Amino acid sequence: MKCSRMISAILLIALSITAHATTIEEVKNTLAAKFTNSKIHDVRPGPIDGLYEVTLSGAQVIYFSAENNALVFGEIYDLEGQSLTAEAIARANRLRLEDLPYDQALVLGPENGVPIIEFTDPDCPYCLRYDEFIRDSAVPVKRVIFFMTAIHPQTAPAKAQHILCSEDKAAAFDDIYLRRIKPTATCDTGAEQLQVHANVSSQWRVQGTPTLILDGSPVTGFRKEVIANYLANKTKES
Repeated sequence: MKCSRMISAILLIALSITAHATTIEEVKNTLAAKFTNSKIHDVRPGPIDGLYEVTLSGAQVIYFSAENNALVFGEIYDLEGQSLTAEAIARANRLRLEDLPYDQALVLGPENGVPIIEFTDPDCPYCLRYDEFIRDSAVPVKRVIFFMTAIHPQTAPAKAQHILCSEDKAAAFDDIYLRRIKPTATCDTGAEQLQVHANVSSQWRVQGTPTLILDGSPVTGFRKEVIANYLANKTKES
């Protein structure tokens, strides 16, 4: 375990609160008064006695000690080096899934397919490899797509907008990702959708593509085995 993680896990920042919160509802009210610019999504008992686990907007997980009126920032690990915060972060991401603007996403594949939320870039070579993998997959996949074009700002936005502005979006996606045509279609609606996609990418702190959301947990990069295992497990569940 790195010393920096240990330090961050025990960093305490005192709050100027006069009364100790003793219930979850009191903790929510106490923190809501302090975090006026951040929404409190969830409060529950933490992995250590006396600490409450607090989920803020942006899937940030912190801990609160009602006894000491103090906040703990950072991950908590056990002696085996396993993060006790990992499940909390995954749960926070699942909560954020409810707030995604699905009506602004590009949805491809069968409605009953295994759901994968994708942050993709038409000019990302690993996105193209992932796309090829999904096309060849024997497992039907419902692809909920948000374009993240900031990495290739000179070329990717036009390709994404062409897809979003086309009457047959699935065919346009194929044309662009299979490199059949150059982008031509533009429209105000598509430009507005791309801005929504950029906002979602920022909220999820997407820094690389493809980034996939599998059961609420982000997976960055074309990690073939991880994706294959996810699809296999989902198939078994059904």
